[in-house]
Amino acid sequence: MEVRKSTLIKSVIRVAEWKFGQNPETFWPCHQGERISGGIVSDYDMEDGDVIDFHIQQLGGKPVVYLYLPSDIDTSVNLFLIPEWRFSAIYPAVSTKPDHVEWNVRTHQDGSLTEKNSGLDVSYLFWEAE
Repeated sequence: MEVRKSTLIKSVIRVAEWKFGQNPETFWPCHQGERISGGIVSDYDMEDGDVIDFHIQQLGGKPVVYLYLPSDIDTSVNLFLIPEWRFSAIYPAVSTKPDHVEWNVRTHQDGSLTEKNSGLDVSYLFWEAE
């Protein structure tokens, strides 16, 4: 695609969507390491021959849950996903429903956790979704 200084960034993203077969909302366009999101090419001081990198955003990610409480207590942590997502990893492993996981843990003052069903000592709860 030939890009002029007046070209809309949205137009560039649409071409990338067509070329890569991806939803444009999953793209993270960057110029010289900085995210660009709208406006026109000249807003980002682009010159002829400059490159726009398209990174696919990680959806669902690999977040962890830390619990820091002032005393040791038994508690549960419930995590619900939006209907379009599915769990791809759970740690410590417990049974799940397609959109829901529940860990039953004992917290410790040092920040560690004991998963009560398995007795496994962990530093955090981990989940991953697609």
